[in-house]
Amino acid sequence: MMSSTTILAAGGYTGSALVGVVCGVAAALIAALTLRHHRQAFAWIKRMRRSDEDGHDFDDATTYLRRLVEKLCEDAHKPCRAADFEPLHGLRHLLEDTAQGTEPIRPELQTVVARLDRYLATVLAPIPATGEIASAELNALMEAAMQQEYARIELKNAVGVALQRIRTLRRAT
Repeated sequence: MMSSTTILAAGGYTGSALVGVVCGVAAALIAALTLRHHRQAFAWIKRMRRSDEDGHDFDDATTYLRRLVEKLCEDAHKPCRAADFEPLHGLRHLLEDTAQGTEPIRPELQTVVARLDRYLATVLAPIPATGEIASAELNALMEAAMQQEYARIELKNAVGVALQRIRTLRRAT
């Protein structure tokens, strides 16, 4: 009776050993391709999740920016006092929070917040209770109103740039 080692040495079963090696290489290749496919699938899922989260952040930012534009349009060509600026303080904080949490549009939102701060700093002094204003005070008041309008226009332009950036990023995703 011959042992298995003598059969292999004689070359009787080399075909089955070759089949085993080929099956092992094929299994390793399939495992490598499966691992690669799963990595690609998980990367795609991660991109989609990030895109969905960014889309939600973009929706919030768009809502706040549109509310800001509506308020700016209401105040166009109108000198504003402190009471007129009250709704803008809340929007400013919402936009600042959104800028901190939204990386793709952070620079644009920070520009909007900076311009909004500049606009809020142009609040006009109240008119004296007597209602009488000297000529020099009237000129100063008119100059302050023009500076306020210029700050409003700069803010509105910054909001337009931010909204355009959001539209561009939505098309890209």
